[in-house]
Amino acid sequence: MIYLIAGNSGSGKSTQANILNKRDNFYRIITYTTRAPRVGEKNAIDYFFVDKYEFKRLDDEEYFVGITEYAGNFYGIPKLQLEKYVSSKKNVVLVIDLFGVIEIKNTLKNTICIYLKLSKEEMIKRMEIRGDLPQKIKNRVENAQDFSPYADYILDGSKNVEEIAKEIDDIVEENSKI
Repeated sequence: MIYLIAGNSGSGKSTQANILNKRDNFYRIITYTTRAPRVGEKNAIDYFFVDKYEFKRLDDEEYFVGITEYAGNFYGIPKLQLEKYVSSKKNVVLVIDLFGVIEIKNTLKNTICIYLKLSKEEMIKRMEIRGDLPQKIKNRVENAQDFSPYADYILDGSKNVEEIAKEIDDIVEENSKI
C-alpha cells in the first residue's frame, strides 16, 4: 500500500511520515527539493536538497515520477526508489503535495491519501513557531491548497502529534485487512 501524507505547510506531514517510517513494514520515499533546508532538517533524511541545476539535470534524465513547483521551489519523487519499494510489498509513505497526489493516484493503484487539514490561522501559527520569514508565510498561505476532493481520509491537523499518529495507525490497521 502507498500512503500519501498530504497537507499544507505546517500540517505535520513530515513528522507523521517519520513516525510511520519507524515501523518495520514501512519505507518512506524521500523526495527531492530545490528549497533550502529548514532549521533541523537533514539532507537524505527529510529531503534530498539540490540546487535547480541538479534538479533539472535529474528531470532531463526522467529520474522523477512526478514534479511539482510550489512557492518557487521544485519537488520530485524519485522513480526508482518508488518502484523498488512498491515491488518489495512494503508499505510506502510519501510526503506529497496536491499535484503529486493527483499524479500518483492516477498512475498507481493501492494508494491512500491522508490529508492533514489545518485552518489558515493554525498554519500561520505553526510556521511562525518554526521560524519561517513573514514573506514566506504569506506566500505559503496564499498557495494553500484543498486536498479534500482527493483524500481518502481527512484528519484534523491541529491535534497533537500523538493523536494524529494514533488515527493514522487506525487507518493503516483498517487498510491492512483489505
